[in-house]
Order: sequence, then C-alpha cells, then structure tokens
Amino acid sequence: MKTITLEEHFGVPAVSKWVPEMQGDWLAGQLDDLGEGRLQEMDAHGIDIQVLSLLSPGVQLLTGQEAVQTARNSNDLLAKAVREHPTRFMGWAALPTDDPRAAADELDRAVSELGLAGALVNSTFGTNGAFLDDPRFEPLLARIEQLGVPLYLHPAAPPQALRNLLFDGFTPVVGHLLETASWGWHSELGLHSLRMVLAGVFERHPDLRVVLGHGGEMLPFMMARIDEFLLPERTGLAELPSAYFLRNFWVTTSALTALPPVLCALQVFGVDRVLFSVDYPLTQMGPVRAVLDALPLAPADKQKVAGGNAATLLGLGS
Repeated sequence: MKTITLEEHFGVPAVSKWVPEMQGDWLAGQLDDLGEGRLQEMDAHGIDIQVLSLLSPGVQLLTGQEAVQTARNSNDLLAKAVREHPTRFMGWAALPTDDPRAAADELDRAVSELGLAGALVNSTFGTNGAFLDDPRFEPLLARIEQLGVPLYLHPAAPPQALRNLLFDGFTPVVGHLLETASWGWHSELGLHSLRMVLAGVFERHPDLRVVLGHGGEMLPFMMARIDEFLLPERTGLAELPSAYFLRNFWVTTSALTALPPVLCALQVFGVDRVLFSVDYPLTQMGPVRAVLDALPLAPADKQKVAGGNAATLLGLGS
C-alpha cells in the first residue's frame, strides 16, 4: 500500500527561532534532517513519500525583503533535498505573503524552476492582519489557480490582541497550547477557510484547490450546521457552503492519533478527499500510521486515503 504524507516539516534558523518547542534538541535534530535519519523513520513506518514544508509560522511573520529572501532560501534548500531524494521527497513552497505579488512570483519560481508541488501558507490572520479572502491576496490566489497547483493552508499563532482576549489567564505553557495545537489553531483555520468560501473566493477561482490538515480543522463536525444557517439566499452564493468545500477542498489526517475525527472527515468529505498525513516531527509517525491501519475501509478505499488521493491531487498518477 503506497503511502504519501503531505504535512511534514523541516526548519531553518530564521523561522525556528520563533517556535518555543525548538527548545528541545530532539525536535531541532529531526527538523534539520532532510536525509538519512528522516528516511529511516519513514521506512520504519511504511511512509513512501513525504511532501515537505517549512515549519510554522514559515515566513508569515517576516516582512519586506527579509520575507522574500527567507522564502527563496528555504525553497532552494527544499528543492535540493527533493533533487537528492526524488522518489521520497516532494515540497510545498514557502511564500512571503507580506507582499502578495512577491509571493505569487516566488510560487511561480518554486513550481516552474525548482519543481515544487505547490505552496503551504500558514494562516495569515495573525501575521498580515487579514485572512486570504482579503482583496490584497487576489494576485496570489489567481497565480495559484493559474499554475494549477494545490495550496496547503496551515495554522499559525493568533495576533496578540486575540491572545489576550481568548487565551489569557493560564500558565504560559497552558496558554500557548490553548491558543495553538489543542484548540486555537484549528478553530481559527476552520474560520479562515469558511471566510474564503463566504467571500466568494471559489466563485472567482473555481479551480483553486485547498488542502486542510488535522481532519479538516473542525469543519466536518460543523458542516451540516454551517449549511443550515448559511443558505444561498443569505450569503449571495450560488450554492451551500458544503458544495464549495466538497469541490475545492481536501483534508488530511495530520496529527490525528484517534479514529473518531478521521471517520467524521471520511463521512463528510468522502473517501476521495481524505489524505493520510502525519505532521512530522511535531507528531511522530507510529501513532498516526496506526490510525490509517485501523480504518474500517475496503482495501481499495484505504489505498485511496493512504496515497492514491494524494497522487491524484499532486499529478503523480495512481
């Protein structure tokens, strides 16, 4: 059963310095490894291909020329790893969203010259002060659609004002985890994606393809209720929100180490739009691989989730 995972990270110093978890040497070592150690881990857990991306917050915290140069350097490093291990690695480009036109140009270079598979953008709300539905991002969204590559939309930390309002009053560790991996990341990114739908992004860009991690960032659980209230006569859209999600979005199993959220994603999005992923090294491969193996699916459907759907999305064939 061929396996492809799509949310697997590496680090560079300009980005890693912003991440509290980088205080652990073990994590830094795994993030820096784009060679034999990572490949040994993949082999031990039956992972055939990783699509690699720069660790969150990526270059979304950077501005101006620093953002552009850090994105270029990261993408060059990633492309080198892909060239060295072309049957095992692919890559999502980092983009300097501080300047959407520069981001569009860097995506063009990363795809056309470096051979990367598409882009991963860490949620722009906490860094650019706007979601991707903001008109300023139209040049970037248009270029992604024009190039025909997927956009992986990944969480990032909220702005300070939102931290103070929603996540204050706890120890630093609990507050950080509440605003990020245990809740805040996922609720914000679900909202980000829903805003894109409601703002008509997918009516203006019907061929735009977006990937969400973590079982769909809470959206599968809420989809029926979203449709119940956000009716076309209220939103001005041609269809219910679910129609856009089921046509323009894919969801991955990244960081999910239990069956129920994966089963919910499968029930709502269908077996053709769920993609196996790990979120390595922030999540280790073994527990997520165990969930894939335990899925109560027919062999052909499990193969779709394991790698077949990703191969189709990435243009690799079956």
